[in-house]
Amino acid sequence: MPAQIYDTIGDFYNDVPQIATGKLQLAAMQTLIGDVKGLTVLELACGPGFYCRQAIERGARRATGVDISPAMIEAARTCANGDRRMEFHIADCSKPFNFGQFDIVLAPWLLNYSRNEQELINMWRNIYNSLKPGGTVIGISPNLDLLRDLSVLPQGRHFGQELKVVGEIEHGGLEIHSTLYTSTPFSFTNYYLPRVLYEKTSLLAGLRDFQWTSYTDALLGDVDWDAFLRCPPFMTFTAVRPTDMLK
Repeated sequence: MPAQIYDTIGDFYNDVPQIATGKLQLAAMQTLIGDVKGLTVLELACGPGFYCRQAIERGARRATGVDISPAMIEAARTCANGDRRMEFHIADCSKPFNFGQFDIVLAPWLLNYSRNEQELINMWRNIYNSLKPGGTVIGISPNLDLLRDLSVLPQGRHFGQELKVVGEIEHGGLEIHSTLYTSTPFSFTNYYLPRVLYEKTSLLAGLRDFQWTSYTDALLGDVDWDAFLRCPPFMTFTAVRPTDMLK
């Protein structure tokens, strides 16, 4: 995962919720997360810990963030402003770690750093191990449907971001260069792997009930909803760690 890239971005990432794609992501995640009062939350690839702070504001008992970038973790700790209900750790989410088990694991923009099936499995296993039995993972991925038809790839800025194809990777995937036009624009590389590989590897890691979630109503009233549906800038998903009886 790209620690060095994100070390240069640091707390600039806090501006993402101010651009259109960030507002849409927040609205989608808030809908999926629902009531977190009294629950424990783990945010993977947490960056400056935005969703950890959101969880605490909405009543979570404890929120923990994990990121590979020391600069991102430093920014997250600064933004937490000494709130002891939040803690942040440096770790590579593609390698084994243990920070306990949680009611909810948030994985916004995590799996898109997997370049192949094995890296996906490794990340899913960390998610599985970090969930209490019956717990739920909620995540954001790129719009993987672009793999089916690149002709719909937007040219130029689209909801505050711009995508450019770098090249092909294994499993029929693509390496994509993304630029987010925040107040200080920044770029990074991520990987688009087929939907079916996400579904397959979540099962191999022990999770169940994987679902791609959809949006029946406009997430924000001031967004061109038709343009969003033609080529969404992201996708969301959920999955569950089964209880021992259902495993």
